[in-house]
Amino acid sequence: MSYAVINHRLCFAGRPVAFRQSPHGGQPLQPRYLVLHYTAGLSVGAAIDWFLDPRAKASAHLVLGQQGEANQMMAFDRTCWHCGPSAWQGLSGLNGHAIGIEMVNAGKLTMGKGGGWRTWSGAAIADREVVVARHRHEASEAGWHAYPAGQVEAVVAIGKALHAAYGFAAVLGHEEIAPRRKIDPGPAFPLAAVAARILERA
Repeated sequence: MSYAVINHRLCFAGRPVAFRQSPHGGQPLQPRYLVLHYTAGLSVGAAIDWFLDPRAKASAHLVLGQQGEANQMMAFDRTCWHCGPSAWQGLSGLNGHAIGIEMVNAGKLTMGKGGGWRTWSGAAIADREVVVARHRHEASEAGWHAYPAGQVEAVVAIGKALHAAYGFAAVLGHEEIAPRRKIDPGPAFPLAAVAARILERA
């Protein structure tokens, strides 16, 4: 995938990806980390609309659809509100130090009363789209929405372009920088392998 960062905008095949300016954030940023999240939803449009909503008080630099389609919502040299209270290796407040990618994914699922996996909002998820696994911060297994291969590969390709531009010290999950609050991107996402590929340590 031919991604590059030009003037703090993500470009594919030399052309900027779709851009919608979020109102949340905008302070100067010198990125040190890349932080990966899931949206806890099933729609690119819903995620973008939420990050545009004044009630959200949240944002991310990129929203990445299930097929890997990228939508940018803030220039990479400006802060977004995607980490919340967070810390990593003695550094607090990762919003001021990290680029955030939100991947469209329902996250943790529950088994419906009549059977079948459901999202927090009650939407049905087919069994073939579910990974049963134990989260690193939890004691028992649960169902998790699977990440399509195309989405994972897009994260790697975009992450490599961002790393070439900004030289990340680490690629992290939200669950690592806010372990008491957050569980994304969860055990269905191959975080360690993706981080190693982006940082060219694989």
